[in-house]
Amino acid sequence: MPVFEKRRLLAGVASAVAATGLMARTPGAPVQNPREQMRQKHFPNLGLVTHEGKDVRFYDHVLQDRKVVINFMYTVCSNICTPVTQNILEAQRLLGDMAKEINFYSISLTPLQDDPAALRAYMKMNNIGNGWTFLTGKPENIEQIRRGLGFAQQSPEADADISNHSGMLRIGNEHLVSWGHASATTTGKAIARMIRFELG
Repeated sequence: MPVFEKRRLLAGVASAVAATGLMARTPGAPVQNPREQMRQKHFPNLGLVTHEGKDVRFYDHVLQDRKVVINFMYTVCSNICTPVTQNILEAQRLLGDMAKEINFYSISLTPLQDDPAALRAYMKMNNIGNGWTFLTGKPENIEQIRRGLGFAQQSPEADADISNHSGMLRIGNEHLVSWGHASATTTGKAIARMIRFELG
């Protein structure tokens, strides 16, 4: 079985949108395009703060018209965060020039502890350079974004425990309404292959 599963959420626009219930509308109301439906349902335009201390909006400044790779982490994680970070870093290197067209984002699961300075220290420790932004913000904003991106687990007990986070990546081209996911606990080579498959 492959280590990743392709998910083009709206590649078959009609079936995927219908499956998520996004096509339901009030009779007589204008029909929205799939990109706008996706934005409204999954991408709350909430405030976040970058590792540089810059205020940004999730949709306007992180997603809109961008190719993105997104994961969740926290700086004092003693489990999978560091290996996952290194796998993504290796994938970014293997992608070569293609990586310059992609925005890599890591969002903190412990925003009260992970201020911009803590995120910068984590980046320095992991030798992370250009093209990768770490984000923090209000806990309630991050929780809405996490759920909108589909990172919530089925079990409420597991979902409440940040140490259970899965090491999943969300890979997307917002402009084309094309979204997939991959496991970041495999290898950088496998992650790079999946990113090329989704965004190439």
